[in-house]
Amino acid sequence: MKDLSHLYTQENITTDLMTFNNKQRILLILLSSFFLTLLFVGCGMFETQGVNYARTNQNSSQNLNLFTPPGHHIESELVHSVQLNRSGNPASAPILQLGQSQQLHLFFEILEFDSRQFRITFSHHNPDWTRSSLPPEFFIDGMDTQFLDSGQVSRVQRPSYRQYSYQFPNNQLKFTKSGNYQLQIRDHDNGELILQLPFFVTENEGNTRSTVETFPVPRQNMRITHRPVSWYSLPDFVDQPFFDLEFYFTQNQFWGKQRKAEEIDFSDPDEVKFELSTQNSFIGDYEFLNLSLNNLTQSNPQIVESSPGENPPTLYLTDDVSGFSSSLSPQSGRYGRPNRNLTAQYANVVFTFDPGKEISNDQDIYLVGDFNNWMIDPNTQLLRDENLNRWQTNAIIKEGSYSYKYVLMSDNQVDDLYFDDLFSRTRQEYHSFVYMRDSNQFYYRLLHINRFLSDS
Repeated sequence: MKDLSHLYTQENITTDLMTFNNKQRILLILLSSFFLTLLFVGCGMFETQGVNYARTNQNSSQNLNLFTPPGHHIESELVHSVQLNRSGNPASAPILQLGQSQQLHLFFEILEFDSRQFRITFSHHNPDWTRSSLPPEFFIDGMDTQFLDSGQVSRVQRPSYRQYSYQFPNNQLKFTKSGNYQLQIRDHDNGELILQLPFFVTENEGNTRSTVETFPVPRQNMRITHRPVSWYSLPDFVDQPFFDLEFYFTQNQFWGKQRKAEEIDFSDPDEVKFELSTQNSFIGDYEFLNLSLNNLTQSNPQIVESSPGENPPTLYLTDDVSGFSSSLSPQSGRYGRPNRNLTAQYANVVFTFDPGKEISNDQDIYLVGDFNNWMIDPNTQLLRDENLNRWQTNAIIKEGSYSYKYVLMSDNQVDDLYFDDLFSRTRQEYHSFVYMRDSNQFYYRLLHINRFLSDS
């Protein structure tokens, strides 16, 4: 189990963070020199696993961020309990309607006592999450840089933390264009990126109705498949839908796994039908495991052992077993539901997993979930415990409820179905997106978003 206790004493958090940043800079300089040397001598092979993994992060970032859009970042080990949802609804997707009074609520905590000031900026993106050509003054009315100060100090220690909260749009900032967006939080003193999160602004023009076609004949690995189908009623201002419109689907709010509709029917002058091809359909029995940490004592049936005297307290969960632990009721949202009360505590949670099959030396198992923003992170790679004949990892998690799963990495590819059950009937959440190319200002307008669920 990885020891992270040195991060959480009030006296040394700031020193540790500064030391970490300095070491990181030195390491980057050394690595740059090393790679330049290899380039000049014509070496094309990387012998050590660590260097090879670093190269994988650079060249296959989309693989390693299978669930999140390109650019999604949580940069510091001290940042936890990140949420971005519609105000008043922590289970909702981060979607705003242009020109309405809706707000999104950003919420995160940093495991340190000292306060910081942050800069908040926004960027506009295309459907594939590449940066659009619009500068901030074209999509923001007001101040394009906002500031977040102080935060609130927790009423608990071991560890202490500081809670930050920000709601937007507000009196100082409004969005004037629809589309895909990213929110960036940077440290005001050094400009370092702390986190970057996706959200959407829709015009709510036209109307979409959707359904999910289920195919009992398996496409692969004995699994059922879902093919979402939608019908979009065209607004009057759409003159050339065949040329101007694009359509996408996402499953379970994994915006990084967005899929473009290939089968489109424009035969009706008032309505467009769009769907995925059979070859590109979604897996219909995609699964999650649920973690309930509303009680951090051994009276919680998911906790088999605890060490409350440690800082933070260590909790050992019941073993997860491949093929026998699935949940039929995954929680909505992909940020989880951490307890926002300042008296809620953090714990060092130990996950123990029996994959039920042999894992070769060139394969790795990772834990991903709401508590680490579904990012493939070396800190949550599982290691085999020979004494237990099980695989383990640990994560710092706050009281609350979360969804998670185990994924396999092999040949630099992430397999998020490898440990799932077969023939289960887990209900899936879908969103359809309708984009229109604006030929005057050269950006993609997001005309409509529709949320719908599968029957099983």
